[in-house]
Amino acid sequence: VTIPSSLACISNTPSASVHTKFEKDATTKTITFQTTPKMSTYLLALVVGQFDGVSKTSGNIQTTVYTVPGKAHQGEFCLDTAVRCLDLFQELFGVPYPLGKSDLLAIPDFAAGAMENWGCVTYREAKVLVKDGATSETLKRGIARTVCHELAHQWFGNLVTMEFWTQLWLKEGVARFMEFVGIDSLFPEWNAWTEFVQSVYGLAQSLDAMKSSHPVEVEVKHSDEIEEIFDAISYAKGASLIRMISSHIGFDVFLQGMKNYLKEHAYGNTTTELLWQALEDASGTQVVDLMTPWTSQLGFPVLVLPETVDGKVETPRFLASGPGSNEGVDAQVWPIPVTALVEGSTETHGTWIINGPSGDDSAELLDHIRKWIAEGKWFKLNVEQSGFYRVIYTKDQWSKLGNVMSPDGPLSLTDRLGLLSDSFAAGRAGYASIVDSLSLVLHFGEHYEAEYVVWQELSENLAGLASLYRSEPFFERYQNFLRAVYSKHMDRLGWEASAGESQRMGTLRATIISMLGVAGDANVLEQSYKRFCEYAANPEASNVPGDLQQIMFRNALRHNEEEVYPMLKSIYENSTFPEEQRNCLSVLGAVKDMTRHKEMLEYSLFSGKVRLQDIAFSLGSLSSTTDEGGRACWNLLKDRIGEIHSQFGVGPMWGAVCGLACRGLKTHAEADEVEAFFSNPAHPPGSAKRRLTQALEAVRMKATRLERDREEVTVFLEAY
Repeated sequence: VTIPSSLACISNTPSASVHTKFEKDATTKTITFQTTPKMSTYLLALVVGQFDGVSKTSGNIQTTVYTVPGKAHQGEFCLDTAVRCLDLFQELFGVPYPLGKSDLLAIPDFAAGAMENWGCVTYREAKVLVKDGATSETLKRGIARTVCHELAHQWFGNLVTMEFWTQLWLKEGVARFMEFVGIDSLFPEWNAWTEFVQSVYGLAQSLDAMKSSHPVEVEVKHSDEIEEIFDAISYAKGASLIRMISSHIGFDVFLQGMKNYLKEHAYGNTTTELLWQALEDASGTQVVDLMTPWTSQLGFPVLVLPETVDGKVETPRFLASGPGSNEGVDAQVWPIPVTALVEGSTETHGTWIINGPSGDDSAELLDHIRKWIAEGKWFKLNVEQSGFYRVIYTKDQWSKLGNVMSPDGPLSLTDRLGLLSDSFAAGRAGYASIVDSLSLVLHFGEHYEAEYVVWQELSENLAGLASLYRSEPFFERYQNFLRAVYSKHMDRLGWEASAGESQRMGTLRATIISMLGVAGDANVLEQSYKRFCEYAANPEASNVPGDLQQIMFRNALRHNEEEVYPMLKSIYENSTFPEEQRNCLSVLGAVKDMTRHKEMLEYSLFSGKVRLQDIAFSLGSLSSTTDEGGRACWNLLKDRIGEIHSQFGVGPMWGAVCGLACRGLKTHAEADEVEAFFSNPAHPPGSAKRRLTQALEAVRMKATRLERDREEVTVFLEAY
């Protein structure tokens, strides 16, 4: 590689030689790099620029974090995480890292979150840089996750590569699982696996419940389809299935199987069946037959418990569109490993495998359920949410489970999280009433203790309902309901951190304040505005915690949009810190005034002042904050489709722009309009096809839910 002598070039391997050439007009240098291991061509990297860096050596491997000049000190946390993770993975996987260096490069403009080039991993700056006193705890954890994910790829993806894009999940799903193995070991206080259930497992089930989902293994026939499958199915569902089989056969046995898999297929290509076979050989159980239906079929099952003593456990596919929407959906059967917690016992009961490869344990499971019911006991199925399925209990069982949902009760944090998730998913889809879910959490505000993960799950569900209900006549009553759930915890937590409080207490505080902003709490909005004005006057002198920054911005905008909007835009344009820039964009997109909304659309898409990688932050808010804003985003896409396609049509942002531009629509007629537009041969969706299909399915489900639930929710809130 020949470059100006003032620049540096970093590649997969160290340089073997450098030859400098002095000329009258310029001095150049030619760098020859050492030969790489045998690897896929998509992993080749050559990065040219000016860099600062911080390094550390462990064993015989030097790890370096490279940044643009002046930011190397912000890479220290990333460096420490990378060094410890690389040591951990070499020990766990039983295969040494084959290169002499491990570089992590923070790049200001980078469309993907990160790319696992062997020995030369590239990242967005926001996935590497930590600014003391400013970076949120949430982003810091995200940085650690991303580092562990990309390092897992050095084995799963680089050393052993999938045979074709059909098996994309073999690298992405496995790496997502292994990133949590990494952070659980490096940061045991983070409660990583509970957060896996809340963020990864929950995301996978949300997407996989849609008719427009796809199998984990999906046939790829065109290059456009490759970009489409870099989604929550390949990553999150893939990781959830790995967690399910790991739980079923035991982690130590699972790890031995993975070691065997890596050693047998090093520097080669593999398929899903070869992975399952390695785990079957290590465990002596029927892994291939147990797991193949989970990767070859789209969707996942729901266990519907019988309402009567002579009923049976049903296991249909769970559909977000509800139990009556399975017309045209193929009948599917999954082997389902079922475990249970039962009142009066601390041990895990089971495993029973419904539709198992060696027989069906449904009858035995049903006998136990009838026995527990007859004894008047509560029971919770799918212990620790280890299986990839949902459970719908009877009203009587929900009543019993509701009585043991408090933090000092017998259920673990993960099991309480799972019950909340199952309840709201059933309510949204119509398997049960959404009012039942609202009733379940009615008394959560009275619990003395609140844990972040449970309250994050609760808040995501209640915020989703707020977005759905925002134009309804009963919305003010819904806001009253939210204030009743959250206000007492705000009184306990306050705005300021207490001495010695845990890191997650800060993110819990942010969640509570955020939801009270959604609820229109006057005190919270006024206090946010006051703190924002102090921040805007001198951002560098501010002591606002990173977790509170975006929420403070958003609530201040709600309080006084006319004044806050230009101040926030000024902060964005003068900021050099990626997280602050993204926070500003997300909140600037939440404007309600339609003149400002139009201005922000132009600013985000066409001004050149918003990096390509950051457009989704403002566009996501612009399309989802108000019904009028959602319609305006779609109109812009429709009216200027040629201009938008010429700017974003090649690369990963096209699908995101199209999907987000339709995200805020709420009626069947609007969904029909979008569908008709992209059915016109003059407007081919290209690589956005799957994102559009998913977005329109979501729009139609919102419309159906409003029609179905409006009256019942109105009655509930009037009686509340």
